[in-house]
Amino acid sequence: MSLKATTIHRVGGPWPAMHGSPESLAEQNLQSLEIPIILSHAGSLTDKEQDILRDQNFHISNTPESELHYGHGQATGHLVSDQALLGVDTAFTFSGDIITQARIWLQKARDTSFQKQLQDTGLLPRDTPLSAEQGFLLATRQEGKALWRDDIGVLKVGAKADTVVFDGHSPNMLGWTDPVAAVMLHANVGDIQDVLVDGQFRKRNSKLVHGKHKWEDIRKDFLEVANRAQSVALENMTEIPEKLWGFFFRTGELEAQSTMKK
Repeated sequence: MSLKATTIHRVGGPWPAMHGSPESLAEQNLQSLEIPIILSHAGSLTDKEQDILRDQNFHISNTPESELHYGHGQATGHLVSDQALLGVDTAFTFSGDIITQARIWLQKARDTSFQKQLQDTGLLPRDTPLSAEQGFLLATRQEGKALWRDDIGVLKVGAKADTVVFDGHSPNMLGWTDPVAAVMLHANVGDIQDVLVDGQFRKRNSKLVHGKHKWEDIRKDFLEVANRAQSVALENMTEIPEKLWGFFFRTGELEAQSTMKK
């Protein structure tokens, strides 16, 4: 078996861990495989684990919308941005595009640093700890870096990166001066005008370009599968058990929040 890369699910903190921590992976000598190793989430890294990421060139994939949605927690991802990239996780549950993930992570990382300063010193933030450019790099260049590929996530001769062209005259982006900030802070997928994959247009002038299959056929098949999957999910819906993934762990109910007065 010839592996090109491997990903390992790791949440950390009070969540069931098994042997997926950076320390455990290093003890098992997984770095000897000489392939990229990416830990999904890894939201509660100790100082030692952060050092191991850098020493062994392991990476973590921050999936901010997922981690906020499921309550995984992400307390330390901003401390290892040099060994991090961005992911989506379960696209059937929420946004499936990296632009959204990049924006959420940018503001989440900023807020984490802001709150720490406010609580520790009482001093108002004078600047921002994570620039729009660094957030953009997490969504682009860092993806290739995590896979040990210098031809992914960049635009240069010989690179394999897909090319995305944004409409700078869209209502979201009109008046921009900094293209990176415009994408990171204002754009959404609806502002994408052209998409090229392997040099071939997949979207042109804001319209999908038919490839092997027409969008109308893809949409029809997708809806049929979605209806079947949703029916099965509803039929098998259960309460969260006290024992999950073979481990016993305690769960607690949260106070419901409402827009209605009590």
